[in-house]
Amino acid sequence: MTLADETPCTLHHEGNYYNLNSLKASKDYEFKTPGGHTFYLNVCRPVTTEPWSTGVPGNVDIAGLVRKDHHDFAVGLVNTSLEMSDAGLMLHLSNGSPCPGEDNLYGSSSIIFSCDTSVYGAGKPAVMSQFPDDDNQACHYTVEWRTHFACPTGERGLISGFIVFLVITMMILLMLLIVSSTLYNRFVLGKRGFHQLAWLSKVHLLELMDFCTELFRSAVDNVRSSGDRWARSTRHPNIISHQWSSRDEEQAMMAADPLEDDRGRELQDTNVCRNDTVDGCKVQMI
Repeated sequence: MTLADETPCTLHHEGNYYNLNSLKASKDYEFKTPGGHTFYLNVCRPVTTEPWSTGVPGNVDIAGLVRKDHHDFAVGLVNTSLEMSDAGLMLHLSNGSPCPGEDNLYGSSSIIFSCDTSVYGAGKPAVMSQFPDDDNQACHYTVEWRTHFACPTGERGLISGFIVFLVITMMILLMLLIVSSTLYNRFVLGKRGFHQLAWLSKVHLLELMDFCTELFRSAVDNVRSSGDRWARSTRHPNIISHQWSSRDEEQAMMAADPLEDDRGRELQDTNVCRNDTVDGCKVQMI
């Protein structure tokens, strides 16, 4: 699968599937450069921090910026195409602010996502290096981001999504059963304390499982029946419309042939003579 075929912020590589969409945040990730300036960064979406004097057009999406002393420096525009390098999962950002003292050179950054299952949550990015080293002259940044979201995951399909939906539905039904039973025990039966709480027996759990199983079977049957109806409709043509079209073609051919019209009139005259009296037929012939 090529990069152009990938879903934004996902990557298939050597049988593994990577998805960084979970790192999208409503608030930018903040960390510091080696010189102490604040670095604002987001993933696969523009930064939410209002940029100030970046030197880039106002209609572009800035993926990250460094808040320097007198202006903001954009480290690149939004990019949703992941790459796999020797260092790991990588995201390149380019076409940022003009580099200080350089012509036709613009801010850029390389974000290396490292798989770390020990990091809980999104983790926190950190600047590994910058070039040049001077904080006020830096134009390119290399950022390391250790997070468990950079680890390979299973690609969620239709079946897995339906299973998740079924589990969530089962939990909601279970909670409704507990709440309704507790309310019934309290206000109808007048129970108090622990006696008003709903105690689910094995029978109740089995009934709930049977209900979810029937729900699953019904959904599968509906999908199958819809597929069968669609297959039959595309496999068999409309016979009635085909007969009418053939009849129309036959009438059109007869109308176009003058000999057929004469033969039709002769047959019509013969039938009239047979049904009427002989005298009437003679008068008609005269």
